[in-house]
Amino acid sequence: MNKIQAIKGTNDILPGLVEMWQNVEEVVRKTMILYGYSEIRTPIFEETGLFARSIGEDTDIVGKEMYTFNDMGNRSITLRPEGTAAVVRAFIEHSLDQKGLPQKLWYMGPMFRQERPQKGRQRQFHQFGVEAIGSPSPMLDAEVMILFDAVCDKLGLDNRSISINSLGGTASRKAYREALVSFLDTVENQLCENCRRRKSTNPLRILDCKVPGCRDAIHHSEDLPHTIDYLTEEDRNNFETLLKFLDSGNVTYYCDYSLVRGLDYYTGTVFEMQYTDLGAQNAIMGGGRYDRLLYALGGPDLPAVGFACGIERLILALQNTKFMENTVKQKQVYIIHTDGNLHSRALQYLQRIRSIGVAADMDFLGKSMKAQMKAASRYGASFAMIVEPDDETVSVKDMEKSEQKTMPFNAFLSLLEKTNRDLNL
Repeated sequence: MNKIQAIKGTNDILPGLVEMWQNVEEVVRKTMILYGYSEIRTPIFEETGLFARSIGEDTDIVGKEMYTFNDMGNRSITLRPEGTAAVVRAFIEHSLDQKGLPQKLWYMGPMFRQERPQKGRQRQFHQFGVEAIGSPSPMLDAEVMILFDAVCDKLGLDNRSISINSLGGTASRKAYREALVSFLDTVENQLCENCRRRKSTNPLRILDCKVPGCRDAIHHSEDLPHTIDYLTEEDRNNFETLLKFLDSGNVTYYCDYSLVRGLDYYTGTVFEMQYTDLGAQNAIMGGGRYDRLLYALGGPDLPAVGFACGIERLILALQNTKFMENTVKQKQVYIIHTDGNLHSRALQYLQRIRSIGVAADMDFLGKSMKAQMKAASRYGASFAMIVEPDDETVSVKDMEKSEQKTMPFNAFLSLLEKTNRDLNL
């Protein structure tokens, strides 16, 4: 019989790596609390029309990559390919604008896109992101970028930078679109088939094309127009103000005037964060303003800004850092017992150690002393505690120092409590 394996484009997150995920998630949660963002959890699937209307029917995500099916009521349902649309739908449905503005929300969870699996991006992947809804101020644009920069600082992620651009409002986008189409007419024979089609439907998306020959023809041309040259005075002032806020927040950035995002709902500010050590696929986070999306989905006419971070790619970046080395060991005690008459005491000790908040485990297979010591090492224990025949007596081996002492169990329990207090566990 053939083994059943995970579906292509999905990954099991196994013990050992799960702890790294948990540490990242904890940093994210604590940072969101510090910045005043409230967690929101939306369903994994939504009506297909939500994504078609928000992301854009001409995008690759909607046209090729979504997991869509009909449910038992013959409704078209889609596994969420990104987080913003669902958060906006929930905001509108539950009238969150009535609870005060801006509403500062964050989310974390799995997303689904039927695309070619690549390093750091699978068909089921995970993101965390923020959506700040209700203020047009460039201060809010700056804050969401400063927030993500703070997450990276706490994770020890160096060699990073934010690229930033402004697409401007309606007038600026219209002027730039006309200039871009005129330029694209001069290189049309070098464009890929999709970009030739996009030239008449959504030319800005061509700037985000990943096909090498097509991308080179556009981005290596000195004639490519830049968005900054077509911004209205108001849009330019907003962008310059944003850059000053980032400077005051000590955020490392550079202006990329051909940067766009792959989703149609973006307006005004757009940005990405790259981690250079990841190579070609180095974008970890992306986001921007989407000031017209709420109104387009039937909600109030409110501005908004947000970002999403791919957790798999962030984990890849962290594997090149000392993040895991700097995390506190949680597995502290492994109890060793070889005499059948001591099993009850061993189990009692196990529960007493756990009751003070210290992680502990022991042998359940009746292994030899030597095998149990090896198990303690594999477990990653700080201490191996051997249950001695004398009542309430144990021998404690410090696994790091290879030092062993015999003491009353209560004395060892007091030592563990002190260690926990010192480590703030």
